[in-house]
Parts: sequence; structure tokens; C-alpha cells
Amino acid sequence: MKLGFIGIGAISEHVITGLIQHGGHDEIVVVSERSRHRSARLAERFSNVEVESDNQTIVDRVDVVFLGTLPQQTLDLLDTLSFRDDQVIVSMAAIVSVDQISEKVKPASRIHRLIPMPPNELGVGPIPIYPSCPDLTPLLSRIGTVIPVKDQQQFSTFSASSALMATLFELVATNARWLESKGVAAEAASQYSTALFHSLATQSRELKAEELRTLSTDCLTAGGLNEQVLNATRDEGWYEELAAELDKILERISG
Repeated sequence: MKLGFIGIGAISEHVITGLIQHGGHDEIVVVSERSRHRSARLAERFSNVEVESDNQTIVDRVDVVFLGTLPQQTLDLLDTLSFRDDQVIVSMAAIVSVDQISEKVKPASRIHRLIPMPPNELGVGPIPIYPSCPDLTPLLSRIGTVIPVKDQQQFSTFSASSALMATLFELVATNARWLESKGVAAEAASQYSTALFHSLATQSRELKAEELRTLSTDCLTAGGLNEQVLNATRDEGWYEELAAELDKILERISG
């Protein structure tokens, strides 16, 4: 399966790196020049990555076309390209719908939307896909947990949820900075904070929402340390504010 990527931003680079380094994909991956420094870095790093300046040539050479362009650029770009009926089109652009893409890529009819994330580079992380695609699932399963999505509204909900990434990283960083401020060496502070959050995420993996709430409760003892921090954040309305902000993100995506 030959893969082509048009638009080489951070997410495209993460996906390509994950597919080759952790997924063992050894067939040709053709990438666009933009962004030039990323495409050059990928070609230097992996022998099966080839950089192509012409987007139509990329389309002509591959079986699966990944679109990593910005939302406002995607539909205009598709107007300049011609596709085959045997190709799979995968959009990683937010907001742009399957129907909008379908109108631009005929006679290709297998169009999918994907929400990849930076950890896919390491072979982990969720990969929501709409509609489900048996042809792509074995490939994508090498770099994360493929989650088939039933409709575009649910897909938008997953997309909104992914907006928590930066917040989580800030929590990890805040904890590490606090440790440093109390005299802990920077390397040890980073090791502890990242290992702490990684272990908690591993413990909670694949649990249902109510089971996750039980994990939180199990950490608490009356008058204990975890209870003190949890109560403080609850009293500030932090979790309600977070849910409200996710509602705003979903409205923005769906709008």
C-alpha cells in the first residue's frame, strides 16, 4: 500500500514517523514539499520517504492520499487535483466534512476523516475514524487504537475532546516546575512528573466513565492529600468550567 501525504505539518510528521518506525511500513511514502524542513527531515531519516514538489504527481503515485492541509486550504487544494476511483482519501483537516471532500475527489468514493495525535508517533493513542474503514484499520492499528465513529457529529465530539492535550501537558509541566521550585533537580522533577502521569493513564486505560470515577474515589482518604487537592479544584468549579469550554469547542467545530 503506497501512501501519499499532502501537507507536511506536525501531525503528518507524527503519523509518518509512527507508521514507519513503529508500524514497520516499508513501502513508498511520498510527501509534499510543504513544509520543506519537515519533508526534508523525513526523507533524511527514512529511506522509503520521497519528497515530491507536485501534488498531482503524489496523487498519481499512491493508493492512499492523506490530506494534512489546513481546513481553509483543503477544499481549494482539491479543486486542483484529479483522483482515481480505486484510491482512498483520508482527511486529517478539522471541520471539513466527508460530504464536502466527496464533491471534490470524484470518482474516488472512499473518503474518511481521521483524528491522529502526536503520541501516534510512539505507536500509542486514539485514532477516531469516520466512516470506519476495514482497509485502513490494520495499517492504523500499528500506531494506536482505532476507534470507528458512527456519524460526523460524534466525530466532531471526539475532535473537541482532543483539545485537552495542551491542558494535560501543562499539568505535567506545572507539577515538574513545582518540584524544581522546592529544590528537586530538573531531570528528576521531569522524570517523576512524566512517570506519574503516564502510570495513571496506563491504570485507567479502557475503563468506562463510571469506573474512572471509581479510580478517583479510590485515591481519597478522609482528610487526605488527594482529597485536599480534589476539593480545591472542585470548589473553584474547574471541572464544570472544563466541560463548558469543551462545549464551546464542539460548537466551534460543528459550526
